[in-house]
Amino acid sequence: MRESDQGSVTIWVLGLALLLLVFGGLALDYWRALALQRELASVADSAAVAAASGIDEEVYRSSGTVVLSPERSAALADAAIAWQGLEISSVSVDADADSVTIILTAQVELGLLGVFVDQDQPLVVRAEASAVPVFVP
Repeated sequence: MRESDQGSVTIWVLGLALLLLVFGGLALDYWRALALQRELASVADSAAVAAASGIDEEVYRSSGTVVLSPERSAALADAAIAWQGLEISSVSVDADADSVTIILTAQVELGLLGVFVDQDQPLVVRAEASAVPVFVP
């Protein structure tokens, strides 16, 4: 080994370790965002199913037609979302007589990626679910 080569392996190993740390941190942030999006999708699905059970009982009793009560559907969706205990940035419940759509957004807490990204514009994930009431005789 030449005297000018001393320490070059150490520099290579330190550089590779630093790259491994950066890519590992980015992978953790990516999986954190993916897990939060899947959790939001699950909450949105359960809220949509709960909201779709908010039928207008007066209309059903008078005509036998299954239609949603938008106010009742929104209340059921809000209760289902609140029961989950998830920190959600925004909730949108769009209910009409035929269907209900739930849109949830949440912010991802960044670890290492937060060093490289502007924290004034956080990473936001979104999930949407729709449901319709079904009459089962």
